[in-house]
Amino acid sequence: MAKKPRSLENEEDTTVMNGEYFVLVDTLLGLYTNAKHFKWSYGIDPPPADRQAFDNCLIRLILEVGPTEQQISENRLSKYHYFHGVPQRDQLFYERPFICSSQLQLRAKGLLTDTPCFQVNRPYYRFVTHRFMNLHSVGYILTDVSSLLLLRQGYAPLHCSAFRHRDSTVLVFAPPNTGKTLTTMAACMDYGAQFLAEDLAVTDGKEAFSVPWTSTFRYYSQVDRRPWARMIDNLTRKIPILELLPIVKSRPINTYLDESQMLSRAVVTHVAILERGQSASVTDLDHEEAQRRIQNLNRYEFNYQKAPFNVAYEYFNPGVNIEHAYQTEKRISQVLITNAKKLLLVRADDPLQYAPLLLNSLT
Repeated sequence: MAKKPRSLENEEDTTVMNGEYFVLVDTLLGLYTNAKHFKWSYGIDPPPADRQAFDNCLIRLILEVGPTEQQISENRLSKYHYFHGVPQRDQLFYERPFICSSQLQLRAKGLLTDTPCFQVNRPYYRFVTHRFMNLHSVGYILTDVSSLLLLRQGYAPLHCSAFRHRDSTVLVFAPPNTGKTLTTMAACMDYGAQFLAEDLAVTDGKEAFSVPWTSTFRYYSQVDRRPWARMIDNLTRKIPILELLPIVKSRPINTYLDESQMLSRAVVTHVAILERGQSASVTDLDHEEAQRRIQNLNRYEFNYQKAPFNVAYEYFNPGVNIEHAYQTEKRISQVLITNAKKLLLVRADDPLQYAPLLLNSLT
């Protein structure tokens, strides 16, 4: 049985959670939860970690699924749509009527600390699985909160893939469905590169930190070569709505690559942006254009600036400071671009060409 984290050991807590520890970004982001098969941007079914690895993380999230500690209505002093809070107090409640007199309830506290705690009741966790107006799943909320917490500590999440080949560490950016995941997986599976990330990484402007458990391989039969997966991939291309159905279970990265190929961090030397084009080519990209594109792609993936939960929390407690987080993100991406030895624009019509084009340009 996992021990209870220190942050839960205080007089306000009345429940003891029997959960497991997970490390999503080595030394940076950990999660302690009793939620089974929890899905969010930082991982799907990562391997359990021990208490020490969790404690060594800079940010330690705690998520409990079950009855909330106390009825929100008893604490309501101020209201922000379906959110309830107390000015200058480091906590926020969400309560909304549901079916058969039940309630959707979420309780959060400690966003101004490194160990925020979340409690969500079972109806909310079970039935709120996507974004709909101001109602977001717990996975989306923790993703948005993690962006704020990482940026407060000087680390920026990046919507990119990443690999290391010989002496070069490459961050690969691209619009959705262009081929960044496929490029990194091809570099690792076919050309012996070392894996850092396939959809999401974290950086301080100098190093890239691996986020290995994202597993967005369901789109690529070239990576997931199981016959069943290939058949579903072909069907999905013809019937796109099938992407919303969990027909093929995603497998973690260590089922495709040997663990000796997986890195936890590396100093970035190259930034590459993929672009669809009729003629295959690799050209240099100037700093200003690279900065613009990276900020745009990050804005597509991360919603922390306008996420209802973050905005409501900041309304009651301005210490959350969303604008400061955004300025930190811009500063870190500028440092990243300045430190990189090369900024590359890689064009190809066939996404399978990106990896060999990029690897050839490194040599």
